[in-house]
Order: sequence, then C-alpha cells, then structure tokens
Amino acid sequence: MNQNNTLTLLLGAVLGGVATYYAIKHQDDIIDKIHELEENLNIDHNELINNAKGKLDQLTSNLQSTIGRYTHSDDTAEKADEIAAITEELNRLRAEVQALKA
Repeated sequence: MNQNNTLTLLLGAVLGGVATYYAIKHQDDIIDKIHELEENLNIDHNELINNAKGKLDQLTSNLQSTIGRYTHSDDTAEKADEIAAITEELNRLRAEVQALKA
C-alpha cells in the first residue's frame, strides 16, 4: 500500500512539474490568448448592450404609436386589451434588460 501511495505522489509531482514547465515556457502565448478572450468578451458585452438599447427604442416607438391610437379611439374594451398587451411586453423587456445587466 505504501508503494501505491508513493507511486501516486511521484506521478502527481511529475505531472505538476510538467504543467509548471509548460506554463512557464509558453507564458507569453497564454497571456496573449487570455487578452484576446477578454477583448472578445468585451465586444460581446457591448453588443448585448446595443441590442437592449434597440429593443428599448422599439418599445418606445410602439408605446408612442399606441398612445396616438388611444387619443383618437373611443373603444374602451380595445384600449384595455392593448394596455394589458403593452404592460406585458414592457415587463418582458424589463426582464430581458435585467438579464443582460447580470
């Protein structure tokens, strides 16, 4: 049993040494790849923010057009349905924006 533990310890030490040697030898390549990944993530983050802004602009224009229809319409049942639909859409978009912020 001691032989098995010694062999496992020796194998772990060898693997750790090889991993350390590789990390030190290729340190510049690893750092460059990390910076490249950070840049890509930053671009994706900005894209998500732009998508959220686009959806917010779309919602604003929809609200403005709906408000314009309400001021020229006298059907109260239709107004209530449209208000409920707008409120539901607004809540859905708020949830999406909160998810994008996280």
